[in-house]
Amino acid sequence: MNKHITMLMGAMVLWGTTIPPTKWAMEALPPFTVTFLRLLLASLFLAPIVWWQTSRNKDKPKIPWGRMLVLSFTGVVGYFMISSIGLNMTSAVNASILNASLPLFTIMLSSLYLKEQISASQWCGLFLGVAGVLVITFNPGMEVKKSSLIGDGVILLSCFIWAIYIVLMKRPKGEERLSNEMFTFLTLFLGAVMMLPAVISDAFGYDHHFFSWKAALSILFLALVPTIAAYWLWNQALKYISAPTAGAYLNTLPLFSVLFSMGLLGESITWRLIAGGVFILIGVFWTEKRIQRSETFF
Repeated sequence: MNKHITMLMGAMVLWGTTIPPTKWAMEALPPFTVTFLRLLLASLFLAPIVWWQTSRNKDKPKIPWGRMLVLSFTGVVGYFMISSIGLNMTSAVNASILNASLPLFTIMLSSLYLKEQISASQWCGLFLGVAGVLVITFNPGMEVKKSSLIGDGVILLSCFIWAIYIVLMKRPKGEERLSNEMFTFLTLFLGAVMMLPAVISDAFGYDHHFFSWKAALSILFLALVPTIAAYWLWNQALKYISAPTAGAYLNTLPLFSVLFSMGLLGESITWRLIAGGVFILIGVFWTEKRIQRSETFF
């Protein structure tokens, strides 16, 4: 395994750590506030790097502000906010496995928005993924107490919104002229600004605000590790590895998320999660194998 593949795997591992600290932070703070602080801290850490790059670069690219607002809303605000709400209503293991539906949503949106053709084999993969989602979300009896059907639906909605962001990125309109650091800083900072109304609403409508070192360290970890470090590893690896190859490694994200959730949160895994996860991953691998012959989804 060369160093660039190691970077990709490192990004997957770091992204896989997201759910437990998010759960811990939400024990003390409401979901919108957790997401806002995560985005704000990450953008503040990136600000000196961006300032240093800008001061050394004589040819300053024009920032497409309208486009950046759209990308920040779909790729940061919408995804992080909605996934945080979902995590507050469902188990971490469920959320981890349902995140594997992201490539399936991306393929469907690529067909509608980018007019890409979907083959019969890809449709089979999509149906397998949908079957897996149904197995996980429709839990009768006592399992409903552990995993909320509404929460599962909210997690799926967050994946759908992230898929919109990915599809929009396939038709760049000016943001490709920005450095990775500048692009990441702008999306995070604009996302934090757009979240201010929700945070203010949280301040008046949430009934248990209290300081916790566990919550504070969790938010700091979220800003530094799965937000800054993971994206840096991912972007660095993509300089040397084709996007289709890198995209295939996204399939390992649910595995790492489940392992961290089980290890750090002590959550159990049911036969429905195993069966549904198998269906989703088979569907993802099936569809993605065909996509790698032409164009990446990420």
